[in-house]
Amino acid sequence: MPVNWNVSAIPAEEATSLRELYRATLFDEFVPWWESHSIDREYGGFYSCLERDGKPYAGDKFVWMLGRQTWMFGLLYNVCEQRGEWLEIAGHGARFLLDHAFSEGGRMYFRLSRDGRPLARHLSPESECFTIMALAELGRARGDSALWQRAVEMYRRARPLLGQPTDTPLLGYPLHVQFHLYAHDMLRLTVAWVLNRLEPAPEWEDDLAESARSVIERHWKPEHAALLENVAPDGTPMLDVLEGRLLNPGHALETAWMLMEVARERKDTVLLETAVKIVLCSMERAWDDAYGGLRYLANLDGTPMRPFAADMKLWWPHAEALYALLSGWALTGRDEIRAWYRKVHDYVFAHFPDRQYGEWYGYLNRDGSPTFTAKADGFKGFFHLPRVFLRCHQLLGGAQAADGRVPRREDA
Repeated sequence: MPVNWNVSAIPAEEATSLRELYRATLFDEFVPWWESHSIDREYGGFYSCLERDGKPYAGDKFVWMLGRQTWMFGLLYNVCEQRGEWLEIAGHGARFLLDHAFSEGGRMYFRLSRDGRPLARHLSPESECFTIMALAELGRARGDSALWQRAVEMYRRARPLLGQPTDTPLLGYPLHVQFHLYAHDMLRLTVAWVLNRLEPAPEWEDDLAESARSVIERHWKPEHAALLENVAPDGTPMLDVLEGRLLNPGHALETAWMLMEVARERKDTVLLETAVKIVLCSMERAWDDAYGGLRYLANLDGTPMRPFAADMKLWWPHAEALYALLSGWALTGRDEIRAWYRKVHDYVFAHFPDRQYGEWYGYLNRDGSPTFTAKADGFKGFFHLPRVFLRCHQLLGGAQAADGRVPRREDA
């Protein structure tokens, strides 16, 4: 497969147009919306439940979403422009996390009340991983070595928990079966990439390599043209169990672009080829020929899905598809990837933007009409869309201006 490691296969005129679109949507729409509506100035942290127009409809705060938003504003400060308000927002989120989100044993809760009291006993590796990213990013932004070291120590405690056999599959409840969860590989890949970007080290490189190996050797099944969410600890498919047939196209696409980034960094053509195969197979399985868009969930064998949301169209798989396809197109120039990118791009910009109140809908019916109009609900927040749009902007040559400013319309 021909590879352009300099990422220049996209025609210059189209790249310029797309770069401006991603810049404007991220910096002129998404960022101001969350700056205006999500910050809880009275109790600290960020609201996790916001109506279509940005008004809070509940005080519950989901810790993984607090970590994600804290990290995202720290990232914008570190890689785009050193705006004081972005650093302040990241610090605002971190204070709430440090003051309220940890249990006595040092693990982290999943859900808190508005004033920071635990609302559930559930302790969450997702909360810990995204908080690690947040503290590491903020530590770098502030030049705070103690905050960075706390993030590193948290990661070293959390890392052994990722990949351990579990009786609870994705989207499920405990069973008398042991699974290896694909989500754990994705978490380790996500966190190690952030730590390695901030402070490269063999430790993080090893984790990136282990995550990629586990995804490909355990969960990617080329004989089925699918990436399985739940497999046996040794990677054996468990197709006699419903949960063993589960496909989550958004997760597959999200990890595919992560693998592409690792492959690009290492100029690993074999890894890139595998990531591209995962993208193309996921698109073929998930695309809804009748209505357009990506179905949320599916079974490997096409049997009925019990979750009634399986045929819905969610914001985050479509966002991950945009970057996975744009990356694949830029690196390989393949016509089929370009065609998929344009198809997803057209669907996304026709259905998800809220033209009246700004930001994007998160949940659409199968026919593309909004079904749940809240802009934040403990799962949708300031993460998937800004992360993807920033990466798309960077990929297309718009990382930042020479003087460190975010490029404005006249600069782009």
